[in-house]
Amino acid sequence: MRVSERYIISLTLIYMLTTVTLSTYGPSGLDLYVSLYILEYFILTLLHSPFNPRARKIIDVTGYVLFATFLIIVALKVLEILIGVRIL
Repeated sequence: MRVSERYIISLTLIYMLTTVTLSTYGPSGLDLYVSLYILEYFILTLLHSPFNPRARKIIDVTGYVLFATFLIIVALKVLEILIGVRIL
């Protein structure tokens, strides 16, 4: 099995496990799901490191977008704690 196939299968399985686990523990905010998916993405990307250059570019761009999304979620949570008003 190639690295890219193992990577996609690993992402699919870990996302499915996260979704099932969080949904069994009750309703949570969407920000928790997205934050965990982003964290899992980065961990699995580091574990499946040797990609070809074209795939590496796509993974890097995706990582930048996901990291920016994670920073926005964290900033909104910090503002929610400091101001006391839920923004989204």
